[in-house]
Amino acid sequence: MDSIKPSNSSPLEQFSILSKYKQLDLAKLALLFAMCEYPDLNIDEELQSLDSLASVAKTRINPDSDPISQINALSEYLFDEVGFQGNYEDYYDPRNSFLNEVLNRRQGIPITLSLLYIEVGKRLGIQLEGVGMPGHFLVRMKNDHAGLYIDPFHRGILLSQEECTKMLEAIAGQSIIWDQNYLAPVNNIELISRLIRNVHAIYIHRNETTKILTIEKYLSAAQSSIQDQISKI
Repeated sequence: MDSIKPSNSSPLEQFSILSKYKQLDLAKLALLFAMCEYPDLNIDEELQSLDSLASVAKTRINPDSDPISQINALSEYLFDEVGFQGNYEDYYDPRNSFLNEVLNRRQGIPITLSLLYIEVGKRLGIQLEGVGMPGHFLVRMKNDHAGLYIDPFHRGILLSQEECTKMLEAIAGQSIIWDQNYLAPVNNIELISRLIRNVHAIYIHRNETTKILTIEKYLSAAQSSIQDQISKI
């Protein structure tokens, strides 16, 4: 797909159109959504930042090594060398939910750091997908049979299913009963929808009515695309 260029279409209109594509571009959708907060955002420049991260990461990864070694090398580059990290101190800062701010500040929450991880991996030919565990978003390798999950919020550590279960118990307490489906992968539009819902919840808490109404338009577009996918199954 060609890069997004200035047009008469609003960011929301472009978001709505691109969200219908079968091969959905996760980074572009995240950046189009970010334009509701940053209307002058240059999407091509932000995508170039992702390309640059991948270009350097490629020099750190041995293409002949096993997948786990490649994942560990990618994590070491992004979190140890570049310095991406979870924002523990101000988790609900809205900037943590906008990809451009994550790229600029090197801080994010589980879902945006996972998005970053997936997009850099994609540029390296490493096939990754999001895992929408309640309370904490994760990443896994596609067609992975090792049962390992990557936690970008915690510097890319690898987790077993048992460790994921314990993490959820620590987050939610005994009020939630473990379900294997919590570790099911989510597609890109589901990931974006969850990201938008997070921002929506933050602005509701802050009672920022104008922003809430804008966010709801993006959320409606994302949910419409999800319903379209369901209807085609």
